[in-house]
Amino acid sequence: MYCISVSYKSANVAVREKIAFSAEEQERFIKDNMIILSTCNRVEIYFTDYDLITVGKYICKFKNIDYRDYKAYVNIYGGEGAILHLYRVACGLESKILGEDEILGQVKDAYYFAHNNVKLSYELNTIFKGAITAAKKIKTETLMSKSAVSIGTITAGFIHSRNIKNVMIIGISGKVGTILAKNLLSYGDINIIATARGHNADYISVTGAEYIPFSKRYEYMKNCGALISATTSPHYTVRAEDMERCNIRNKILIDLAVPRDIDEDIKDNEIYNIDYFETISKNNSEIKIREKDRIEAIIESMIDDLKKEMFFHRIAPNIKDLNKYSFEHMIYKVRDGLTANEFEKFINILKE
Repeated sequence: MYCISVSYKSANVAVREKIAFSAEEQERFIKDNMIILSTCNRVEIYFTDYDLITVGKYICKFKNIDYRDYKAYVNIYGGEGAILHLYRVACGLESKILGEDEILGQVKDAYYFAHNNVKLSYELNTIFKGAITAAKKIKTETLMSKSAVSIGTITAGFIHSRNIKNVMIIGISGKVGTILAKNLLSYGDINIIATARGHNADYISVTGAEYIPFSKRYEYMKNCGALISATTSPHYTVRAEDMERCNIRNKILIDLAVPRDIDEDIKDNEIYNIDYFETISKNNSEIKIREKDRIEAIIESMIDDLKKEMFFHRIAPNIKDLNKYSFEHMIYKVRDGLTANEFEKFINILKE
């Protein structure tokens, strides 16, 4: 198996945009024994039965890219290197955010798309199924995907853990505010009241949020269990005198802005600033780093099992003689106790 890869590590977004494949383009481009993984951070084509130059020129012709430019940004993986790379991608070790969950779904979608549209070799089927199984095992048995490092994701988890159903976000137009809103909405049982410091919020719509004028924030705040502010304003978006005047108490106030959005003199409410969530983020990053060695060991073990399975598949038709049932039973027993290299040596000795 080979893998042709253009990722955030080798190319900026302008380059990745040129080589990215839409669903419609994948339908026109894909061939038998080929799987296309196209995300915002990477475009990768896994294949057997073709040589690298042929596929590379096919990509360039299809995307109208100069072959010399293509070679400047592409990374090539082959054989065991391609298998290891796929496993690392599926498990989140090659992601911008270490251990992020979304990539597993994207790998599964890429595999099933190819499986449903073209013929796939035993090798490609087995390798991709193995990578997906490994990623699921790591997700279940390690803390990698359970330790969010994005401030927006961590904050959304904090809100959900407090069983808060109505949340106001001031500054939803910003990167943090948008990520936060989408994470909150993903829980399915949280309502968002959103506003921005400016008065034109139409262009920042996050589907599922209710938009209100900034001037009415205190009025709506009374029915919210939590307020989160994440603007770039140099002035407070929530002031102590206004909270007192409107008699707003017993709320969770989360300030993700620098300089701060929420007046530190506010009384009778819980206030958390960005330092609180950045501490959690740092701790979670350290957890991910500690888990990385464990994950590498799981991947190594599962790839070794994969290699034994594929090797046995290759030689099984040639195994004859002796009592077939008892001999194959012995082979399976021996295989489970040996590494892939040891198992291959054992079979080669039997064949002499």
